[in-house]
Amino acid sequence: MFNELASLAIHNLMRARARLFMTAGGVLVGTTAVILLIALTIGLQTAAEAGIGQNASLTEIRVYPNYGFFPAGAPSDEDAELPELDVLTVQSLWNIPGVAAVIPVVELQSWGEIIAGDYRGGGQILGIDPTLLPYLGVSSQQGSLMLEGDQIIVGGLLGQSFYDPQSETYEPITLDLFTTALEMNIWKNDGTDSRELDIEVAAVLASGNSYDYSLILPMQRVIDLNEFATGSPLDVETFRFNQVIVRATSRETVADVSDAIRDMGFSAGGIGDFLDDLNSFFGTMRLVLGGVGGVALLVAAFGVANTMTMAILERTREIGLMKAVGATDRDVLTVFLLEAGLVGLSGGIAGVVLSYGLQNLINSALTNIQPDQSGVMFLPLDVSQLGGRLVVIPPELALFALVLATSVGIIAGLFPSLRASRMTTVVALKTE
Repeated sequence: MFNELASLAIHNLMRARARLFMTAGGVLVGTTAVILLIALTIGLQTAAEAGIGQNASLTEIRVYPNYGFFPAGAPSDEDAELPELDVLTVQSLWNIPGVAAVIPVVELQSWGEIIAGDYRGGGQILGIDPTLLPYLGVSSQQGSLMLEGDQIIVGGLLGQSFYDPQSETYEPITLDLFTTALEMNIWKNDGTDSRELDIEVAAVLASGNSYDYSLILPMQRVIDLNEFATGSPLDVETFRFNQVIVRATSRETVADVSDAIRDMGFSAGGIGDFLDDLNSFFGTMRLVLGGVGGVALLVAAFGVANTMTMAILERTREIGLMKAVGATDRDVLTVFLLEAGLVGLSGGIAGVVLSYGLQNLINSALTNIQPDQSGVMFLPLDVSQLGGRLVVIPPELALFALVLATSVGIIAGLFPSLRASRMTTVVALKTE
């Protein structure tokens, strides 16, 4: 029975093809607007996430001492004792559920200069336990990740920060630190003395992480250098780490681990938190732009309702004949709802096809576009970072738009269809 009603609905639509095309055209415009606006936010979000860094950085949480921001429920008076990053704290961080590794870090407390022949350079000097290197979440582009003897590990971009001190103008010089003989000069805090160290680069890290301009040394060596720089021996009782890197077991556990660390009274943050904020921003943008596209679908819904109302007025006698030969109110309602749904479905299909076509056109144009000589881009961002994917239409978005367009057609045709189904046979038959 349903197949017969569906066939009748299709036949009725084909009797007024021009009206069908114009009504479905409104749904097409609305569907295309919804898909493209949402797809634009997906493309921008994908590009933003791709530029954040390595996947390992998303599970990295950097823990710092609390500089006066008290945890919730803690006393905020000046006599309140702030937690510190001591050895006991590091041990307690291991006990937080979802923690894969805890890497304490010691920073050099003075200035360190790298000497490569006539050139000079520098970076942030960090000391960690060599046994914890596998948990640091980095990979090497040259060499092996190890720290033995005079070995150090350098960031992937550190070789680009050298300069010639004899030159009258500053000009960055790029060196291959893995093959260049290097020395390190460490100054005392008061500048009265310095210590030269022979160093060997064990590995150059792949770029795209927080260590791009850092030098990583064994922790004990940095502690020794700090004793030289400050002129004071290490006091075990008062020793504190500058920061602690906590590695979560997965991206999903980062938020819980960060909250637990903050509850302990420390400052905690990382790229994972930034990514959450980024996703929240794009989620809001998606709702706003999707709503803008939804306005076009709302206008199309009025068009469907108007078309169905006119169809019912033109076919009132026909409705009476259907009821006279045994059609029920439900049958009449089904026929007209099917017609309204098919209008929405046809417009939705056309909108999806058009959206994919425009996606390919926009992305192809973006791939081929070049900045002009003045450096002005087609978009206010570096289009080369988008990889030719400014508009991204995932299959689930296309399916959602198709269901939405069909639902809009059905909902818009519901009132006219109910009106048609409630007509009495006698009144419908005598209508001219």
